[in-house]
Amino acid sequence: MIDFLSMKNLVSILLTVFFSLSLSAQNLTPRPEVVISSVPASIAEFESLQSHLAKTPEGAVSLIVLAIHLYGKDQTLGNQSLISSVLIKNRQKSNKPTAYKGEDLGNGDRFLIGQLDKYKMLANAYFKGSEPANGYTPANPLTVETFTNPYSGEESSGRIKLFVATKGAASFRPVTVEKDSDGLWRAKEFSSICVGMMPPK
Repeated sequence: MIDFLSMKNLVSILLTVFFSLSLSAQNLTPRPEVVISSVPASIAEFESLQSHLAKTPEGAVSLIVLAIHLYGKDQTLGNQSLISSVLIKNRQKSNKPTAYKGEDLGNGDRFLIGQLDKYKMLANAYFKGSEPANGYTPANPLTVETFTNPYSGEESSGRIKLFVATKGAASFRPVTVEKDSDGLWRAKEFSSICVGMMPPK
């Protein structure tokens, strides 16, 4: 009879094999990992982090993942962080309670964020070390892994599609980022990271 620990080890091995096969099947090339040394406790801390990380496409992707993570813990801070992480031209002028600095997410993005209410800790699945077998518990410090494929486009064009690593889905999730008018990279299209994951074991 296989004991629980042996079964758990078997599941981990199978997930590692699946992860490796997934990379080759999707023809993915890794980008530099983004390490988030401390989780922001305020929008000022988030934007300070953004001023450093959003200088690269993978940094921008890590910030939208972090914003979703924050939304699951503190809806107000998460909402402000999400608005700050999305392209300026994709926002709309607003005086609604959800607005930040007179701007809110566009209707399509606002709908996506509404879906997150069903999956409060969804973003945990996009951090390194997180998998169904460990209840989506990420390693510390929080780290986001991203990849490109042959159809991602060129960073030099000011727009590129990256794929966020996750062990909670059959394939990595795409996020398109653009270089914004202030020189920082921000999310243009991120719908795929707002859908559900495999349930934790």
